Amino acid sequence: MPASNGKSARDPFCRARAMENDPPDASHIVRCWFEWQIDGLARKVILVVETDLPMQPDENGYEVIALDHLRAAAIARSRASPGAIDGIRIVPVRY
Repeated sequence: MPASNGKSARDPFCRARAMENDPPDASHIVRCWFEWQIDGLARKVILVVETDLPMQPDENGYEVIALDHLRAAAIARSRASPGAIDGIRIVPVRY
C-alpha cells in the first residue's frame, strides 16, 4: 500500500527565522513545516524544508557544499524540535 501525506499544522519553530544552533548557511531555509506520512497504521512525522538553493546538478549555481550545509541546518532544526521527527524532506522553493 503506498504511503500518503497530509500536512499538519505549521509549527512556529520552523518559520524562516534563524535559530540559535543554525549553521551559517541556514539562511537558505525559506520555510519549513511538518507533514504526516501514513503507511497502514503507522504514522511518521516528516520535517519538510523549503530552500532557494539549486538542487539539480545541471542547474545554474548548483553547489554540493552549500547543499551539505543546508542538510546540516535541517538536521539541527529537527533536533531542536519539541517532538520526534522521523525524517527530513528538502524541497525547492515554490514561488
